[in-house]
Amino acid sequence: MSLKLFKKTAILLIIFSIFTLGCTKKKEAGPSSMEEIYKVQGVPVKVETVQLQEFVKSLDYNATVNGIKETPVFAKVSDKVMNINAKIGQKVQKDQVIIDFPENNIQASYHQAKASFQLASQTWERMQSLYETGGISKQDLDSAETQFKVAQANWDTVQQMIHVRAPFEGIITDINARKMQAVATGDFLFTVSQLEHLYSRIWVSETDINSVKKGADIKFIWNGHTKIGEITELALSINKDFNAFAADVILDNADLSIKSGVTGTVLVEIYRNNEAVVVPRNLVKKDETGKTFVYVAENSKAKRRDVQIGNESELDYEIISGLTPGDILIVSGLQFVNDNVKLSIQ
Repeated sequence: MSLKLFKKTAILLIIFSIFTLGCTKKKEAGPSSMEEIYKVQGVPVKVETVQLQEFVKSLDYNATVNGIKETPVFAKVSDKVMNINAKIGQKVQKDQVIIDFPENNIQASYHQAKASFQLASQTWERMQSLYETGGISKQDLDSAETQFKVAQANWDTVQQMIHVRAPFEGIITDINARKMQAVATGDFLFTVSQLEHLYSRIWVSETDINSVKKGADIKFIWNGHTKIGEITELALSINKDFNAFAADVILDNADLSIKSGVTGTVLVEIYRNNEAVVVPRNLVKKDETGKTFVYVAENSKAKRRDVQIGNESELDYEIISGLTPGDILIVSGLQFVNDNVKLSIQ
């Protein structure tokens, strides 16, 4: 290598070393520069004024709700569906005929049962007249009455088999049949529900049972809808199958916005304070001795404030001492905050 080339190479190495050293120093100087800025200008933080607000503690359970009164109806004969006399969502009355099967169905013996009932009815009326005139004994009258009642019960049963009726007043919430569809005995036909109120059962653990009371207010949340209700019954003994206590819940659903069979969240209120100091959990710190504290802003400086926690929820703490309404609570930028640090309130 020539002397001239050697000198050029050495100069380039020196320049590269200087540049690299300069970059390293700049990187090392970064944090110091930021600390200096914070010392002069203050740590940027956001604050909120402490105000009294509602604090509610609840237990949550997954629950499936159904109509307060709900009955599925099944086919009692095998045959083709002749008529469907209602639609899903339609309100029906007790004993209103919903589905018709052919009256000549072999299983039902519809016409025979009808004839037997008519004969027993006529006989019963005739026997009553004869008894009033002394033509028959009381035993004969009682026997005719018994035959009439048996025939009447049989006729009612056969009619229900062929002309399937709603068991009570309600809304048709499901139909599982089509006109001229062949169904078998025991096949599900339709459901009648009363949906103005909904029922569910939740299972309360042994740990929580002393916090849950009969009559406690509850909320049911499903798909953006919230309904209010209460615990109407609470078991006094543990269910061995579930290893928990059964609690029956009734909800108001007057607008029918909650559908039968959906699964949502039941919130059982176990504590309420309508005038509480409430702080999000992430703002409450704990020191090495176990003391809990927050930071407040006083005269543009951060001040540590020891606090005492009361009840707690998933997101918040109820503060029972250490903070009062009007205090300025630091809610953002806490990673750079220490006691007596200068603040820049954003």
